[in-house]
Amino acid sequence: MNKAAILALGAALGLAAPGLALADCRAPTAPAAVDGKTATMDQLQAAKTAVGTFMTDSDAYQACVLDALKAQKDAAAAAKTKFDPALAKTAEADLDANQAEKQRVGADFNAAVKAYRAAHPS
Repeated sequence: MNKAAILALGAALGLAAPGLALADCRAPTAPAAVDGKTATMDQLQAAKTAVGTFMTDSDAYQACVLDALKAQKDAAAAAKTKFDPALAKTAEADLDANQAEKQRVGADFNAAVKAYRAAHPS
C-alpha cells in the first residue's frame, strides 16, 4: 500500500470515529478545596501546589484538545471529506468546561487564602 493510500485510510478511519482523537485528551481532576479558616499553613501550601499542578495540567489538556481538533480537520482535508462541525462544538464545550473549572479552582483557592489571613492575622 502506498503512502497516500495509508494516509487516506487513516483519515477515513479517523472520521468514522470523530470523537476518538479527543477521547485521548484527559481533563485533569480539580483538587479539593481547602477551608482557609481551619487550614494550617502546610495545608494551604499543599493546596497551592495542587492548584498549580491542576492549572498546568489543564493548560496541557486544552492544548491536547486543540491539537486533536486540528488533526481531525487536517485528516478531513487530506481525505477530501467534510469536517464534522459537531466535533468542533464538542471540543469548544470541553474547553469551556475546563476553563470554567480553572476559574472556580482559582477563586476557591484565593478565598481560602483570604479566610486563612483573616483567621491568622499577623
